[in-house]
Amino acid sequence: MVTMDRDIVLVTGATSGLGLRLAETLAAEGATVLVHGRDATRVHALSERLNAAGGSTHPYWADLASLREVRTFAQRVVDEQPRIDVLINNAGVGPGPQDGERELSADGLELRFAVGYLAPYVLTRALVPLVRRAKAGRVVNVGSGAQTEIDVDDLGMAGFYNGWVAYGRAKLALASLTVDLAAELGPYGITVSCVHPADLMPTSMVRQTGLAPQSTVEQGAEAVLRLVHSAAGGDMAHGHYYNVLEPAQPHPDVMCPEKRELLRGATERLLAHQAGHH
Repeated sequence: MVTMDRDIVLVTGATSGLGLRLAETLAAEGATVLVHGRDATRVHALSERLNAAGGSTHPYWADLASLREVRTFAQRVVDEQPRIDVLINNAGVGPGPQDGERELSADGLELRFAVGYLAPYVLTRALVPLVRRAKAGRVVNVGSGAQTEIDVDDLGMAGFYNGWVAYGRAKLALASLTVDLAAELGPYGITVSCVHPADLMPTSMVRQTGLAPQSTVEQGAEAVLRLVHSAAGGDMAHGHYYNVLEPAQPHPDVMCPEKRELLRGATERLLAHQAGHH
């Protein structure tokens, strides 16, 4: 076990499910954990509980469905922290109930794409300067095997909506971002990876789908922590996708440079358009 002593680790979506288990484990291992959640009261309660148990944590709250809040959150971290050794992009919105309606973010964007992909896209890029200050910076994106092809001309899914497809599109986009970031940040000694942590853990996200859990939160945490604990540039190959503990092949579109470039361009246009309205 690599000790996380004095490492600074940011966990998004830390107040429940997998994120909560990661925050608890990392705090117990001696990391300084920046715990993020949407609800300030819950984040403060978690931070106080972990600190009372001997941990070192700092509370951060932001609704990742609002890009303005994402940017404010990122700026707070930049202003307050000397560096980030590990960034864990864990927060997301699940597929929702069967036959669920299309939902929009605070910015009028398709909700699952906004929280599961655009938020980590904006957050990670804003925090790169802090991750570069780490000796062996790591970015771990919590993905899913449920990756689905994206129509870049209809990122909002106005033409066709299905909760599982929306969730899968966000997860494909996150895996694509992983490959792009790995190429960009590798020269700075930063390792970027993406992991499908486990099949259907008993979290509120899974309970909403009505499907029966197939694995434990502990199994999911083990898969993520294996990447967190890996030395940069070590056996956890850079830019790779993992299915639980094993290296795996993501959706073919993730490994296609042209498809990634189309997605990146569409993402930047969407963000620029959204910024122009605020």
